Amino acid sequence: MSVLCVGGVVWWATKQQPPQLPSTRGELAALIGAILLYGVATVVRAERWQRLLEDERATPARVDTYALTCVGYMGNNILPARGGDVIRTLLMAPRANTSIRTVIGTLLAERLLDIAVLVVLFVVVGYGLLGEVGGGKVEIILLAAAGVAIAAVIAYFAVRRNEKMMAFVAPMLSATLGLRRAHHGLLLLGMTLLIWGIEAGVWMSAGAAVGFGMTPIEGLYIVALASVFSMIPSGPAYAGTQDAAAILGIKALGGTGAQAVAYIVMLRFIIVVPITLVGLVLLAARYGGLWRLKEAHR
Repeated sequence: MSVLCVGGVVWWATKQQPPQLPSTRGELAALIGAILLYGVATVVRAERWQRLLEDERATPARVDTYALTCVGYMGNNILPARGGDVIRTLLMAPRANTSIRTVIGTLLAERLLDIAVLVVLFVVVGYGLLGEVGGGKVEIILLAAAGVAIAAVIAYFAVRRNEKMMAFVAPMLSATLGLRRAHHGLLLLGMTLLIWGIEAGVWMSAGAAVGFGMTPIEGLYIVALASVFSMIPSGPAYAGTQDAAAILGIKALGGTGAQAVAYIVMLRFIIVVPITLVGLVLLAARYGGLWRLKEAHR
């Protein structure tokens, strides 16, 4: 999927005018602001994970939660199949005095919170507020979300009939089921809304860095669109799928081909390069690198 999408994006990009990268003081300030905002979003994500782990009676040190969040994003950016989540699961479980399945359950709860917020944002902003800009894609997203929800419900009730299977998956479902408690669930939902509000600011700042201004509503639309597309199975850093969605969004908002190319180049730099470098340093300096991870789990 990534190869096909990347190939399509590269072919399309070669047909556009050369992109204009940040050059003015204002554009460079927007670039720096986008990187800082992405750092803030990462901190809020780490704090959300901390709350999920603590609710499962795990005892992670907050410094490990924050560090492994960066390590996980680094891994997802350079490894296929969300390999970063595997790394942070294996490193967190012994440090939080909990099981691997419990940590997997907190990551599942994270993903479900993100999906719920993104789908609602895409439908409300793309269809309800931007009208025709989001038209045509909304029905597809709603049908896909409904299909996934129905499949999940069917799978859950099928598993419940098998006691051994239920005992195996129970720790992985516990964090998600815990969201039903009003105070806990609403707090994490609020944190998720905050995360994606900050992410919209990142994507808006990336646009400003290449001379393409967006309103907050447009920023929410494009980040929701691209993030929904990134749920499609793909290679490292959602290569191709997220880029194609960003191009579609920029074009739908009235941008030129050159602006779309400049946008995806700048966005890739902002959301991939800094956190990947930070994650690599933390993995090597604090956790001994991948070699120690392999040795610990032989």
